[in-house]
Amino acid sequence: MTEENKNLVKTLSEVQKELDKIEKDGKNNRQGFDYVSEAQVKAKLQKKLAEHGIMIIPSYEILNTWANQTNNGKSMNYASVMGKFKLTNGTEGLVGSMPGIGMDSGDKAIYKAETGAQKNFLMQLFLMSTGDDPENDSNWNNQQPQYNNYNQNSYNNYQPQNQYSNQSNNTFGNFAKPQPKLANKTKKKVINEQLSRLSDLNQTDFSKSLAALQSHFPNVDFNRLADSSADNMIAFLNKQIDTTKATLKQLGVEIPE
Repeated sequence: MTEENKNLVKTLSEVQKELDKIEKDGKNNRQGFDYVSEAQVKAKLQKKLAEHGIMIIPSYEILNTWANQTNNGKSMNYASVMGKFKLTNGTEGLVGSMPGIGMDSGDKAIYKAETGAQKNFLMQLFLMSTGDDPENDSNWNNQQPQYNNYNQNSYNNYQPQNQYSNQSNNTFGNFAKPQPKLANKTKKKVINEQLSRLSDLNQTDFSKSLAALQSHFPNVDFNRLADSSADNMIAFLNKQIDTTKATLKQLGVEIPE
């Protein structure tokens, strides 16, 4: 991490310390739940980020669009996106990502998916609490299969390339360059299954989920996956899956098995 990035992280921490609990100011009357609006999240952060000289530059990849009929026979449009967010202080930057899913009876499904991705990214980045536990729902939890165990299917052909890896120089003088502990097959199976699950939830191709993972971990050698990197990926993908399922639940969308 460069000195600029260290300063950027420190600045983001200062912003985080200045934030208090955020109230749920929106209500979905059709589904019967309260939620935090994107407008309130931005209102909480906009001035503070500007005061600290932090800019957030978003970009989005549309993963998929589809349409289903509702129970009353009307057509509903859906979209899934992967948002990428660059935080910069003008010299160096940090990049994070967050999926989003939106639905609309008109042409705004993509915009709603992008809005959801940005709102969830900001809330998780700055640990913005609503004062309750979104996972405290026994019926919801009991219905969902667990994806964080290591008894998964085969790793298949998960062999992505990484242009940032440099394995040519393995020695320093007469001393061998220390090699990191490599991830075992079990952890690779978990990552493969998590990517498949995320693809199912977003109704997109496995290759797009894999590309998004590579984008989030650009300096990782996927051919010689380090054990610590595998742990980070498992935690990251678990969070992505949980966020996507929670979004689908709020939208009233049936969760793919």
